[in-house]
Amino acid sequence: MKIYCSRSDLNKSLNNVSHSVPSRTTSHILEGILMEINNGEMKLTATDTTITIESVIKVDCTENCSFVVPAKLFSSIVAKLPEDEVLIEYNNEKNKINIRCGGSNAEIVCFAADEFPKIKLDEGHDRILLSKESVKKIIRKTAFSASSDDFNGILTGVLLQIKDGNMKMVAVDPFRIATYNVEVDNDKDISVIIPAKLATDVAKIISDDGEDVISIEIVDKKVIFLFDNNKVVINTFSGKYIDYERILNKEGDISVRIQRDSLLKSIDRASLLTSVQNNNLIKFNIEDDIIVLKSLSEEGNIEEKIEVIKEGENLLIGLNSKYLKDVLSAIEDEEIIMNFKDQISPCIIKPLKGDKFKYLVLPIRIN
Repeated sequence: MKIYCSRSDLNKSLNNVSHSVPSRTTSHILEGILMEINNGEMKLTATDTTITIESVIKVDCTENCSFVVPAKLFSSIVAKLPEDEVLIEYNNEKNKINIRCGGSNAEIVCFAADEFPKIKLDEGHDRILLSKESVKKIIRKTAFSASSDDFNGILTGVLLQIKDGNMKMVAVDPFRIATYNVEVDNDKDISVIIPAKLATDVAKIISDDGEDVISIEIVDKKVIFLFDNNKVVINTFSGKYIDYERILNKEGDISVRIQRDSLLKSIDRASLLTSVQNNNLIKFNIEDDIIVLKSLSEEGNIEEKIEVIKEGENLLIGLNSKYLKDVLSAIEDEEIIMNFKDQISPCIIKPLKGDKFKYLVLPIRIN
C-alpha cells in the first residue's frame, strides 16, 4: 500500500502529537503514534492516557489501513527528510513501513494498531468558540505559577472559568498566585481544572495559521480543544480549587505605581547575586518616591534605584526575584501597581485600571 503526503504537513502533525507521547512508560504501545488512513486522510494519534492529541493531514492513497509507528524514531526520520513529497509504503504482512523522500530511504518495524488504546467520547454538545489568541494568552500568562510538585495535588492544575462573557484562568502554588482575564463572546458557565503542564502543551501547538477559532467542550470529566485539524483531549482534575479570591482581595494601604520594564531590568541585574539557597532574595526599600533594590552575597552586592509614585507609608520587604521576573515578563502593560500591606503580607501586582490580571507573590522574611 502506497501513501503519498507532504513532508511539511507530516512533520508539523508529528510535532503536535508528540507532546502527548510519554517520556517514560512501561507500555511499548504508548511509545508509538497511531496512523489511520481513511478516505484520503491520515489521522495521527498519540496518548499518555492523561492527554490525547490527534492531528489530520491530507494524503494520496486509494486504500484504508492503520498501524502504529515508533514515535521517536519516525519523528526523527521525517524531521531530517528533504522538503519534498513523502512516500510511505506499508507492508501489512510484515507490519513494516518504508519511507522514501528524495534520495532518502528508511524502513522501520511497526506495532499492531489494535493494541493502541481507544478513546470514545460523546462529542458535539455545548461547544464554546474562542479565539486562538485568547486561549494562548491566558495560558501563557498564568500556567507558570502553578505548582510543579505533584505532592501539591490539585495545585498542579490551572482553574479555567468562563462566566458572563469573561474567561479567567487561575494558577496557584504555595508562594504565588496568577490570574488573567479575557472577554469572550459567550454566555456559557464553565469551571474546570486542567493540569498546568498539559495546558502549556496546548498553547505550544496552537499555530497562527488556519482559522482563528478554538472550540472547547467538556465531556466525561475531559476537556476537548478543537482547532485547525487538531484535537486535544485532556483528563481534568476532580475536587475543589483553593479559595484564591479570599487571598487576593486582602490588599494593603501601600501602593506603588512603577514602570514595568524598568523594574524588570533592575530585578534582572540585582538577581545576579541571588541564589536558590537564599530564596532568590532581593530587598525592596520603598521610601518616598524611590525604591532601592539590594541583593547581597559573599561575592559582593548590587543596588538599583527606581523612581516611583507611592501612596502610603515607607516599607522594607524581601521578595523572590525569580517569581517577580516570571510575573513581569508575562505582563505587557507599560506601568503597573504594586500593592503592599506590611513586611509579612503578600505583594500584589495589578494593572493601573481594571482587573485584566492580578498576581500575588509572598514575601521572604528578612533577618
